[in-house]
Order: sequence, then C-alpha cells, then structure tokens
Amino acid sequence: MILINIDSLSTTELQYIAQQERLEDWQKLDREELIDALEEAFGEQDDEVYSAQKGKIHRNRFCNSLTDYRGDKQNLSDLPGVEPLPETYLDTSIHLLLRDPQWAYAYWSISPASRQMVFGEDGQAPSSLFLRVQETRIESGEVLSFDISVDREDTQWNINLPNMGSSYLVDLCWRDRKGNEMSLAQSKRVETYPAYWQKHSGELADNYASFLSNFASLVTKEGEIVDNPVIRDLAQQLCKGVL
Repeated sequence: MILINIDSLSTTELQYIAQQERLEDWQKLDREELIDALEEAFGEQDDEVYSAQKGKIHRNRFCNSLTDYRGDKQNLSDLPGVEPLPETYLDTSIHLLLRDPQWAYAYWSISPASRQMVFGEDGQAPSSLFLRVQETRIESGEVLSFDISVDREDTQWNINLPNMGSSYLVDLCWRDRKGNEMSLAQSKRVETYPAYWQKHSGELADNYASFLSNFASLVTKEGEIVDNPVIRDLAQQLCKGVL
C-alpha cells in the first residue's frame, strides 16, 4: 500500500486524497467508505506495478498531513474545514523544536510592523538578521552563545546543538548599520540530556561483551564509525587507553 497509516488520517485529509485521485462521488462518502474506496484504488495500482516495469508508473504518495502530499494542491481550499494560511502574521515569533540530542529546528515569522522597523518602509534599510543561540549547561549553569546569520527571506533553520546535557533557546535578532542589536522574538527553552555512556564509559572498558552488544551495529561495512559525537568521543578515549 502507498497510503501510510491511513486510519490516522482525518476525514478532511481522506477527502482531499480522494479528490486528488478523482474518486467518483467522494463528497458523499463517510469516513469508513473513504478508507475502503482508497484502499481499493491503491490496491489496483499495486497490481499495475507488478505487471509493468517499475519506475515507469507515476504514483502519488501521501503522508499523515495534507502539507506532506506530493501532488497538486490547487484544489486544497475546496474541502470543508480547510483554510489558506495567511501570508503574514500580526505577531513576530520564533519557535525551537528539538529533533534529537544534537539538532533542533527553528522556524519564525516577522510581522509587517517589525519588518518595516527592521528594513524600512521601502525595504532597503541595510539591516541584517541573525539567530542568537543561547546554551545553558544544566550541571554547571554556565551560559554560552553563538550567532547564525540568516537572510531576510529565511523562515526556518536547522541548528546544531554542540553539547548534550544543556538547555537551548534562540533569539531572532537584527543589527543595524551602526552595530546596534535588538531581539525581535525569543523561543521557549528546550533541554537535552547527556547520553548514558558519557557517564558510564568505564563499563565499556570492563566488559568487552557489553561494548560489542551496544556499539557493534554502529560501525559501517567499511569499518567506519557512524557520524555520532558520543560514539566518536568514546572511540577516541578507547584508542588513547583512557577507559
């Protein structure tokens, strides 16, 4: 099946997919009927793949939200309960979402009033935007920060978090030509925690079987250690005989 977790899709999402697949009378079908009709339609597509050369049949894919649909969205607003997103919002805000212990995803929006203040009425003021990432070490309370330059049209950024065991927040800032700085918005704080083996590395040196069971699968076929800061740190300690 192409549909991913079809039972978790909302009725509106099911209607949208049915509309894109040009199912007849999709407006009259209830939720269960939509699921049955879509499963039948995609089951027929599966049969086609086996009888034709793979890769030569264009097949749409759907995920668990309308925004992830890889097809034509021109009829999206025709569905009940679906409203187009505004081009701008009245508030300037920034949000930070933790992806994993080493990465966070930041996204933001700048209100028309803030944009005019930063870039002027004609939009040509020589101001620059940047993200100021603040790191607070949970154990020591030490506060560090670093800046990331972004373009005025950027609205999102993936941020590398240098240290596990710290909390992070990010400010959306601007700097004028005189070097004056101002924070436009600040995100909520997210916390990361140190990996177990960072504080229990001695167990690896004392128990080789434990080392193999926990880390053997983290080595590529070529013998290279996967790109993971915890594994790299432990490997360096092992090589130096620290453990």
